Amino acid sequence: MAVRPVYVVRESAPYFAVTNVEFGWNGGFAKVQKQKNIRAIHAGFMRSAPGKKVLEISSKSMQEGGEALSAFFLPKYVPEIGKSVPVECVFQAGKVFQHGGPYTDLLTATPKNAKRDERLKTSGRLLNFTFDGKDYPLIPETIYYDFIYINALFENPELAKIALEYDAFTDVEFNPDKSINCQAKAAATFVSLHRMGLIDKVKDFDSFFSLYSMKSPDIKKKEKVKAACEPEKPKISICAGDTLKHKVYGLGKVEAVEGTALKVIFPEVGEKTLNLTWCINNCEILK
Repeated sequence: MAVRPVYVVRESAPYFAVTNVEFGWNGGFAKVQKQKNIRAIHAGFMRSAPGKKVLEISSKSMQEGGEALSAFFLPKYVPEIGKSVPVECVFQAGKVFQHGGPYTDLLTATPKNAKRDERLKTSGRLLNFTFDGKDYPLIPETIYYDFIYINALFENPELAKIALEYDAFTDVEFNPDKSINCQAKAAATFVSLHRMGLIDKVKDFDSFFSLYSMKSPDIKKKEKVKAACEPEKPKISICAGDTLKHKVYGLGKVEAVEGTALKVIFPEVGEKTLNLTWCINNCEILK
């Protein structure tokens, strides 16, 4: 037996509910075996939620748009190379590690090769993500993946239209015991925010970030417990003119503080727009 999640659209924070479906697992790597599992997951879900429309999002999907909505196929425009590439490549190429990255050559790799690149396993601790000259934080978990996936849907209105026809989403390849980022969850969030009239907030990262403050009490409680277990960091203020020591970019001068964003000039890499909270928690500030 196996258990896989179904992400069900909610019209309130945290924008999705999870229904775990237990079913008889069909082993093997053949596509036909994966599709047997998809049918079993959907059948189990429909027994508990009759009338709901559920879409499998993966390269194994048998439904219209299901494969195209997969991160391996859904295109996201990348300004620095002037073309669109699969979301998976954008996600992997944006990782910045303690000892390397971002590995922007992965933007032009196949999604499978980008995901399996050895440097992603040997470059130390993951520090943050970067895209189009701006850095993105690791916390809240999945926020960067959700942000680029949902914005890729904006760039592909025909695919977004297909997603909006459904009430729930699955990804047969996703195992929550091994991963945290999930295209099915991101799709459910997109549909939820669209139904709630909040979808325009996802275009800008700061406004998208603010949506995470609308989470349910249970999730907020878990985050408070997690924060309590982490060492307390001193309160630090950052002002224009300060020098910031970034673990990847080195020393840089803060040019401006604009809300929750910093504009910093680094001699090696030029101007970067960084998240204020991330910098306070991860960088040394030299007054």
